[in-house]
Amino acid sequence: MVPPIFQDMLVLNSGDSSLRVNTVLPPSPLSLNPSDLNTSRDDEEQSVLQEHWDKSIAKHMNLPDGYQNVYVLMIKWADAIDQLRVREEVNDLANVFENVFKYDVQELELHETNAQLTLNSKVMTWACEHNSAENLLIVYYAGHGIWDIDHRVLEFAPNNDPNNRIRAIWNKVESSLREDVAADVFGIMDCCYASDLNRNVVELSRTYEMLAASHIGELTPQPGKHSFTRRLIKHLKELVVENAPMYFTTRHIQERMQRDRVSGVAKPPALWSHSSSSRHIRLSKLKPVHERPHRNQAISSHARFLHLGFALEHECFNERHIENLTRSLPMLLRDAGAPVVDIKWLGCRKVGGRTFKELAQYVIQHREHLSAISPGKRTAEEAGLDDGMEGEMDSVMSRGRPKPVTEVTI
Repeated sequence: MVPPIFQDMLVLNSGDSSLRVNTVLPPSPLSLNPSDLNTSRDDEEQSVLQEHWDKSIAKHMNLPDGYQNVYVLMIKWADAIDQLRVREEVNDLANVFENVFKYDVQELELHETNAQLTLNSKVMTWACEHNSAENLLIVYYAGHGIWDIDHRVLEFAPNNDPNNRIRAIWNKVESSLREDVAADVFGIMDCCYASDLNRNVVELSRTYEMLAASHIGELTPQPGKHSFTRRLIKHLKELVVENAPMYFTTRHIQERMQRDRVSGVAKPPALWSHSSSSRHIRLSKLKPVHERPHRNQAISSHARFLHLGFALEHECFNERHIENLTRSLPMLLRDAGAPVVDIKWLGCRKVGGRTFKELAQYVIQHREHLSAISPGKRTAEEAGLDDGMEGEMDSVMSRGRPKPVTEVTI
């Protein structure tokens, strides 16, 4: 999935088909914002507690636990112009979603003419038809991905010819999926530079996540035994069986793919979340339609949202506490004359930083996955520069001068 314009950056590894980036830039982080580093122990604990809360509050308040429907859109280039020949892998993944998970699957093929208009109209029509807070939308793309550093957009392309002008910009569609739909959205990008989309994004109150085949600035293996899609298929089939009849989350997919790496061939995926909470998207085999969760229509939407913060005396907070709270709080509020229709988990973070011992243990444990973290880009005004100086700095950075390493979130 490597355009010729990048060939001078690559070192071919004889003996396998993988590619390695050879530049003076530091290793790509999971996010340019250090606070988003998903490998932190606190974030992992947050996610587990979030899952316990959602499951328990649904039980005690008789709320739907899971999605009413899941819709999948598989995007690829027409076979006649698809240089990577992704047809077999796309079909196999579609088969898993449709026949194992019982999801509704559609395919969108892009052609030489009107590729951008087709992408825009078809995706938005599909999203509009299935847009509901009770649904999950999954958008998958396999093909070439090219990051336009000047315009900061991800372009889909059928081949890696630099003179080819058959392109479709994904950002135009993704912004609507992030900001305009009520459903949760899970994007899966099996293309190079997909993570570069996440350099500047906003947080959302609902859940929007993207699983990218590689981290920022990195390339991905071509279709084959060790491709991102092949590994995704393997783990989806394993996880749905191991967790039946319950669900698993996108966090579990990422963890599996991290552990399953083949040295020198398979790259670790990047999981990006643009939600204001630690909630991950859940995946499970859908039950028959008449058995799926339905929102109680007798319960009206909420009129106010009450924000409270509880300063806990002790650090320990676990599943037992969550079970007690989710059972007692609805009755307490009802008896107080303020009945609730739902109680949302907004987080539970520890106070204070890590000790030196904890920091050392974390670095040792994750030394293979830790990345150099660069500060987020500031405007010229924030940096105390005029616009001309900011442009000069951008020019220097784009030529490969390394950014300073400042910090790692633990």
